[in-house]
Amino acid sequence: MQQVAPPFRRILLMAGALVAALVLAACGSGAGKSGSNGGSYKVVLISDLSGPYSGVSGPGAVGAEVAIDNINANGGINGKHVNLEVVDSQSAPAAALAAAQKAVSENPLAVIMFSGSAGASSITSLVQSTKVPFLSPALADTSVYPAQPYLYQPSLTAKQDAQALYQFVKQKLNGGLSGKTVDVAAITSPYVDVIIKNATTLLQADGAKIGNTERYQLPLASFTTQAGAISRDRPDAVLVLGSTDDTVVVSKALKAAGVTSLQVGIPSGAAQTTVQHVASPNYYALTANPYPSALPEFLSIADKYGKKADVSGSIFSMSGWVTAYVVAHAVTQCGASCDSAHLNAALEQVSNYTVPNGVSYGPVTFSASNHIAASTVRFHNYDPATGKFSESDPITVQAQ
Repeated sequence: MQQVAPPFRRILLMAGALVAALVLAACGSGAGKSGSNGGSYKVVLISDLSGPYSGVSGPGAVGAEVAIDNINANGGINGKHVNLEVVDSQSAPAAALAAAQKAVSENPLAVIMFSGSAGASSITSLVQSTKVPFLSPALADTSVYPAQPYLYQPSLTAKQDAQALYQFVKQKLNGGLSGKTVDVAAITSPYVDVIIKNATTLLQADGAKIGNTERYQLPLASFTTQAGAISRDRPDAVLVLGSTDDTVVVSKALKAAGVTSLQVGIPSGAAQTTVQHVASPNYYALTANPYPSALPEFLSIADKYGKKADVSGSIFSMSGWVTAYVVAHAVTQCGASCDSAHLNAALEQVSNYTVPNGVSYGPVTFSASNHIAASTVRFHNYDPATGKFSESDPITVQAQ
């Protein structure tokens, strides 16, 4: 993220820059259609580039940047370049709201966001009220169940995470959950609350018992006490529902406490570097995208723009690429004079779209009743004894 910004991109990181840009936007707003200005389309990307969620959100932003770089280098969309403005939401809802207020004042074609769930929740109503398509993996499930105009989930919902966790735990425990105990080690987050609620319902309906649920907040220095409580419960599986560094802390604490059972994580704890640092053959985490290391063509493209190191090891860089290309595909269908209202209609017509370079496990299909992109997941594992990564067979998760 330290490279000099190429044409058609401005990166605003400080609150002062946000205020200045807001004043400039107010002076120049109102000219032309929303999102289209002469020879370019304007898209705003808001992301936690600093703060505790930057390890997850930052690579997502870079993945979107690489996609836009590649799109522009290959002629843009409908003969126009994409002007991508990237703003740091600093892992703080207040900063996210300031960024969103600035963004919508400039009449963008779309807003993309990579952040913690609290950040996305803080701006959802604002962006939706301006009728600008808003795409974010951090959208609350209530934003897409049922589908709402202008709100799109380009990755997995919390409900889909819960479905996948349930199916995988059942599979790894030989298909039977009756009498099994599942404990939970989870970050405090509205998104994770939904995962726990839905996973609990599915597991208990199949006969499993939900044991200790140990919650924590970032930054996490130690999980020793909570790990001891989970160890005394003797669980058959533990749902490790955290982010990057905290997942490593939690998993290692569980191992130190003597927990040798299955550990299952979510996408925010599935980065290749995270799984490798956990260093446990018992830990698996799900994603809707393969690892960058399995995609040499994608890495070659990222390297061309000086961002290979920024996208390597994180599946969220894949999510950024997917989001940008889905928007680009819809804009192509929308036409040269596309504005935000027509883009929303075009997004709802995306059908069986295969994202370039194999960065998604399945094609993307939206409709008026479905604004969720992902439908297939795999679980990833790293075995320190062999030094090898592996992935499970595909698991289908319902989008509606």
